[in-house]
Amino acid sequence: AASWATKSLRHDDMESTTATMPYWEGCSDQTEKVFKHFYALAQFGATVGCMMTSNPAWPLAILLPIQGASFLMTLVRKGIISTMSYHMAYAFSLLLVFAVGVRQLFWMWSLDLVGLFVVAIMAYQGRRWGANKFLIWIPIVLLRTTVGDDYLQWDIW
Repeated sequence: AASWATKSLRHDDMESTTATMPYWEGCSDQTEKVFKHFYALAQFGATVGCMMTSNPAWPLAILLPIQGASFLMTLVRKGIISTMSYHMAYAFSLLLVFAVGVRQLFWMWSLDLVGLFVVAIMAYQGRRWGANKFLIWIPIVLLRTTVGDDYLQWDIW
């Protein structure tokens, strides 16, 4: 549905949230590239995190950067914060999500964070190498729907 909406409504093939996102004056091309790679990897991680079943806190933690980005962009458009402030606050909100994984890793001895990283990095690299997005996500969704609930740790939650 999202692909169809994008195809139907996009005016310019080069237009996307990350491609047209403003950066601060003096931001080097290398810094912008690092931010864009981090944002893309975090987006894949967020999608995988929402499908994870062992910790119901994942989708809630992921909600902060998703909603926060819209709020921060509104502040940028109104001139309340700078684009640099936006990127720093947004990156920080993305990093906060890892607190859920670190807590689960050390307090519950669950390797979900490692699994999330592995799957997200593989999906991200697959897209960078030109793999079809549907071919990347179909096996992930099939695994989640067929065996995902077997890993829910009911005794912890």
